This record gives sequence, structure tokens and C-alpha cells, in this order.
Amino acid sequence: MMKGLKMVVLPVKDWEKARKWYTEKLGFEPVYEAPDDRWGEYTLDEDSGATIGLWGLPEGYNVVRGDGLKNIAPQPYIQVDDLEATVDELTKRGIQFEQVFSDEEFRTARILDPEGHVLYLYEYARE
Repeated sequence: MMKGLKMVVLPVKDWEKARKWYTEKLGFEPVYEAPDDRWGEYTLDEDSGATIGLWGLPEGYNVVRGDGLKNIAPQPYIQVDDLEATVDELTKRGIQFEQVFSDEEFRTARILDPEGHVLYLYEYARE
């Protein structure tokens, strides 16, 4: 019945600022944009079929975010081939990392988007 997870939608107050951050800083490509509706869908790889939707909330709506620690909200995980190289490149683009963590299985780096949503970059631990 179900085919797989297609999209994670992140509500944002400043749609244009969020759109620029995801495209210019992280390198997401637009799949579909409707600026008048403050809506866009973005992907890192068209073949993956996975997208992040950015939904510019109407006036009066609130964004509910987690801090990635005790207040939990959806937290997209983005897989990378080389976490260290990715962190270095994104740092050059002005992205600040909150935490880089390693255990036996994963290496992760936590960042916040301009709206305060927690995102993780991760790679499987190397042997």
C-alpha cells in the first residue's frame, strides 16, 4: 500500500529567507515553487524522490519547533558521504553547527535553519 516517505514539510514565517537558505546555503534545488502562495518543494537529488516542503504560514499561525534536546519536533536527517568535508564546506557558506557527534554507528552534525528548525547531517561510521 505505502510506497515510502516523499516529503517533510517545515512551516516557516519568512518563506523567502528560508527558501534562500535551503537553496543557497545547503544546495537544495527547487522542484516546485509557488511564491504567491509562499510554498516550495526542494530536493538534494531528484533521483531520491525525497523533498523538503517549505510552507510560509499565514498571519496568525505559529511555528512549533523543537530544540533537538528536550523539546522534540520533526527533525529531518540528511545523509552525506563525508560529514567532515560537508561541515567544512557549509561552514564556508556561513552555516554554524551546534553539535558534531559520533558513536559506533553514526556521525552527526546538528544545525538550525533560519526559522529555528533542527536539521541533522549524518554519515554512517567508517570502519
